Amino acid sequence: MATEPQELEMLAQANRILARDGIVDDFGHVALRDGSDPSRFWLSRALPPNAVTAADLRRYDAEGRCGDAAVQSYSEAVLHARIFAARPDVMVCIHHHARPLLPFSMPGAPALRPVFHTGAIMGWDVPVWDSAPFGASGMLVDTVAKADSLAEALGGNRAALLRAHGAVVVGSGIAEAVMIAIYMAENAAVALSCGAPHHPVPSLSREEAEETSRRLLNPPTIARVWAGRQRGV
Repeated sequence: MATEPQELEMLAQANRILARDGIVDDFGHVALRDGSDPSRFWLSRALPPNAVTAADLRRYDAEGRCGDAAVQSYSEAVLHARIFAARPDVMVCIHHHARPLLPFSMPGAPALRPVFHTGAIMGWDVPVWDSAPFGASGMLVDTVAKADSLAEALGGNRAALLRAHGAVVVGSGIAEAVMIAIYMAENAAVALSCGAPHHPVPSLSREEAEETSRRLLNPPTIARVWAGRQRGV
């Protein structure tokens, strides 16, 4: 089924919502798997996320190459391409640099765990990927090799951290992925306010997190969150 215009409008809105809510900065981006060709995906041309409209979206191939040679593309488009290739279940991929997450991406930091109710939707396991084995390459995920390595680290999880860089978040739809990205960053902020990562902060149990996540990640709740977040953008 072809990607509908309303889906592309939602994708553009997702960029602006995440910018307004402090999840993406000048360099984050959101990708949507193409509805008619699962090996391809939609992504904005290289713009600040708060400026993205549906007219800025372009279709990319499985190597992260844009079908429109006339536009400048994000250097990390391949990040989305390889995560989509590795995860057939994923329809949306977000890459962002929300500051509350960065302390948990540093070497020696404790694992980021759900510490409050809605934070549970990020999942229990949030692996950390490190670009260091690829050398001093600007820390960008801008090659197939790096993107495949990141996708392997992500595994079957909903999110992964990138050392001293940011995070990736995946989901089965635009509204779901946006919801996870927002509450994951808020979860990190709550943990920091409780003294993490320098002091132990009690987390939800794995069982609490999994059951809470199951109850929150349902279509009516996701739609409710999206309806509220899209107001004003």
